[in-house]
Amino acid sequence: MYFSRTVNLVTLANVIAEGVRQVEGADVGVYRVRDPVDGDDASKYEDGALDAPIITPEIILDSDCVIIGSPASQNFACKELVRFLETLSDFQTSGCLLKGKVAGAFQAVSGYVCGYGGHELSLHQLHGWFLQHGMLPVGVPPSPVMEDAPLASPYGTCMAGKSRADATGNKLKALSETEVKLAYSQGEWAAIITKQLHDDGD
Repeated sequence: MYFSRTVNLVTLANVIAEGVRQVEGADVGVYRVRDPVDGDDASKYEDGALDAPIITPEIILDSDCVIIGSPASQNFACKELVRFLETLSDFQTSGCLLKGKVAGAFQAVSGYVCGYGGHELSLHQLHGWFLQHGMLPVGVPPSPVMEDAPLASPYGTCMAGKSRADATGNKLKALSETEVKLAYSQGEWAAIITKQLHDDGD
């Protein structure tokens, strides 16, 4: 699931989902968090950002694995996502209902050409939320690809966001080849771990 007003993070979510699908028996859905203030006011979103169905607490509860995406703003996950996570507090007070679920995180930041960052602190914030609920955080598996991705992190895939451009100001593709590889591997790895933990042992 994700919250985003742009389609870049939606693209990243779909690549992660495609990685999940590579694991036999994995069933995956891509959902979005609905803004509790602006709702679905299309004027505030890029085309395609509202295409996914809305996530509900019941979907989270029925899932063996949850991978969460958010823009990173001033070293924190966006407030819309945080508000949704706060609505899940009953899962903690009702007996740690999320305990044992696999969890992961992915993010977008403004852009790395100008030196923007803070994504690892924000990813840590989400990992901390997972741990408080007894979930099992899974990141990006080690890979030589990380050496070629400026925002690579073992805590989760991170991409440059809307302002992405090269050194000469030319607009770049939503995802670089290395970001696609890392996102794909993150989804696949999360699905592998989830299958190992939640298989019935048949």
